[in-house]
Amino acid sequence: MREGQEFQDWTNEWSEEQDARLRTSLGALRHDVDAAGIPDVRFVMKRAGRQRHRAVVGIAAGAAAVLGLSWFGYQALDNTPGTAPAGDGTATEPERTQDPTDGQETDGGQTGDPTEGTEAAPVDPADLVVSESGGPDVSLFVPPALWASEVFTDGDKSEAVTGWFETTGMFGCDPDDVYWGTPEEGTFGMMWLTDDSTNVFATQRVRVLESSAAADDYAAQLNGALGDCQAPAEADNVVFEVEPLELSGAYRFTTTFVDGSDAITEFVYVFGHEGTPEAVSTIRVTDWSKQVTDDEAAAELERLSDLVIGN
Repeated sequence: MREGQEFQDWTNEWSEEQDARLRTSLGALRHDVDAAGIPDVRFVMKRAGRQRHRAVVGIAAGAAAVLGLSWFGYQALDNTPGTAPAGDGTATEPERTQDPTDGQETDGGQTGDPTEGTEAAPVDPADLVVSESGGPDVSLFVPPALWASEVFTDGDKSEAVTGWFETTGMFGCDPDDVYWGTPEEGTFGMMWLTDDSTNVFATQRVRVLESSAAADDYAAQLNGALGDCQAPAEADNVVFEVEPLELSGAYRFTTTFVDGSDAITEFVYVFGHEGTPEAVSTIRVTDWSKQVTDDEAAAELERLSDLVIGN
């Protein structure tokens, strides 16, 4: 289709009853699709203009009405305030280039030993999704190039990407699950990381509270939710297992599937910033290799937090 081609906005003809039925039928599929090891559509479909977004919504709504079996249709039909308007709260991803003759990156991507050194360019603000009123200081985010490691990226470089944003939630039981632009959004920023295989393997959320005491309460709520997390009742093909690591505030999430699909292992870590006591970071990393041990994960999560904990 041509870039500027108009599409019929079918969402105006979509009744609330049809929407409710579709949401019910797709709810049980959401966790299965989330866990699939495929490129995430939220990171393939970059933000464009409002006209293109409307076109995508129209197409997805029509397809979902016919098939009723697409979680991507569910995403497109969710017209709650949770999806930040195009051009608001984030920016388009800047162009990145690489010279194949010397392997040097123009955007600060890391080459050679990924764990060597602690200096790297900070994240580009254009690669963050932040609250409508503004986000945390970029110094609170681990520099994108320093996420690379033998543990989580098998030595490949890492870089930040601009993602498609729904809510601030990072896991199924996350109490920090608010929509962009609502009174409850507060001050937050979110960053997504990819490796050379284009897998989105990590996310960092930074939440800034009104005081250090509020930050302590917030961190306690997150840790409590992580310790008690279970799959929702409608996801009858999914079983969650949560195990705390030796590192305080760190957990291993194992998602297994009743139908025998490959299990997914993720590590989540909650920590406060000593230099900004009102700030709390939550890191989520997916172990695509399926080989990372708890001790390796804990050491790597601690390394990442040490890079910014003093900020």
